[in-house]
Amino acid sequence: MNAHTKPLPFLKRRSGKTRRCSTSARFTASSLQEISLAYNPYFVYNQSLWITSSSHHPTKITQQKESSTSFMWQLAKGKRDSIYTPAVLMIILIVGVSFLGLGFVMPLRALYGREIGASSTEIGLMTGSFLLAGFLASPAIGWLSDRFGYKNVLWIGLLAHALLMLAYIPVQDPVLLIAIRALEGIASVSVLPPTRALMNTLAPRTRQGEALGLLSASQTTGILIGPAVGALLASQAGYILSFVIASIPLVLAAIVTIIFLPSQRKQGDLSSSEEVEPVAFAGLFTRPLMLAYGLQVILMITNGVVMAIWSLYMLDRGASLPLIGLSYTTFALPIIFIAPFAGRLSDRYGRYWLFLLGLLLTGVIFYIYSLPAITAWAIVFISALEGATTSIARSALDGLLADVIPQQVKGKVQANFTAAGLIGNLLGATFSGLLYGFSTGLPFFVEAIICISASLVLLLPTFARQFQAARPGIATDIP
Repeated sequence: MNAHTKPLPFLKRRSGKTRRCSTSARFTASSLQEISLAYNPYFVYNQSLWITSSSHHPTKITQQKESSTSFMWQLAKGKRDSIYTPAVLMIILIVGVSFLGLGFVMPLRALYGREIGASSTEIGLMTGSFLLAGFLASPAIGWLSDRFGYKNVLWIGLLAHALLMLAYIPVQDPVLLIAIRALEGIASVSVLPPTRALMNTLAPRTRQGEALGLLSASQTTGILIGPAVGALLASQAGYILSFVIASIPLVLAAIVTIIFLPSQRKQGDLSSSEEVEPVAFAGLFTRPLMLAYGLQVILMITNGVVMAIWSLYMLDRGASLPLIGLSYTTFALPIIFIAPFAGRLSDRYGRYWLFLLGLLLTGVIFYIYSLPAITAWAIVFISALEGATTSIARSALDGLLADVIPQQVKGKVQANFTAAGLIGNLLGATFSGLLYGFSTGLPFFVEAIICISASLVLLLPTFARQFQAARPGIATDIP
């Protein structure tokens, strides 16, 4: 017999005396479940239970046997308040592996388009179609996630992305490249929002910021390694082999998702057996959620600026191609190490001041980028600070979203959050491309004004109270 499930001696009081009872003594369902979970966190409570009536005569209550996924959910949740459960670690692995595959082709799409004759406008449309299609598909993907399960949408999105990697190989028409990028936009919002919703479900409520920080670190790790390996492979073996190899991690991630991640037991809160009321459409756009969506737009505008003009900006500052690559690396490395730590800090001490600090410092760094005298090597070192401040703000914002997200519509809310990020990307890429023609530092100066102004607005009591209301028990949430 397993040591974790050995019989326990119980004490039972009857007629004013205390005596030892056998393990067949009758208890309430809740008592048996608490005792079993205390000694064995993987215990599955799906057997017939006995309770004792007031006359001490046993009444058998037969519960419907749960599906095999019940065990997976108990295994996934592990010990109370433990974040490093098997399923959480598996989600982190899946995200890292899948973004490794996506990172393989990140620097190659535009180059491949130019090789088959795409104009600069058509290459720009490739990026625009990706962002627009992802934005338009986000609400539907969120509904599908809540309706059919996060796991199911996730593995389908991973597999679809793998097939789209292979679809690049026979294409020789730039218009078809635009179409493939649009389909990639749909596939991309089928991956990260369900993954984040799963993480919201599996991680303890008191460690949501840390859990999403780990997810961000895993995503960044894949993106950090993928482009360097993909570019090296393309230079040695050509684009076709790079697209083939990029599809392999995505297929593997889909297989791991199908086999190892727990299935959704029912619509709504996966971790609770209680019935929940459906959330109306207005419940997806409450004031706290709108605050989170709006802050996501502001943060992702910085990403859109970098996406559109960073390489040109570095070249105009005298950087070589290896130095440009190094600037991406110095930006990404702090995120890997700081994001989980920043998330844990926000779990313990609140989201408000941490987000405010991260956003304000990001604005200061973008102002430094706008200065004409700054050198390429200085930019490389400063980009490490940008990675640190961005990860602090992002971890705090992820925690805020986890605090206010309705439990039964995590998929829809995470999809809306992703759509808000795509809006920020699109705005940043669009205005930075236009402003860069006037001055190389102007887009960064405008983004600095946006971040600093938003930080000052957040100092208003109205917004501060919304952060506080999201976690009314912050002082006692974590001992």
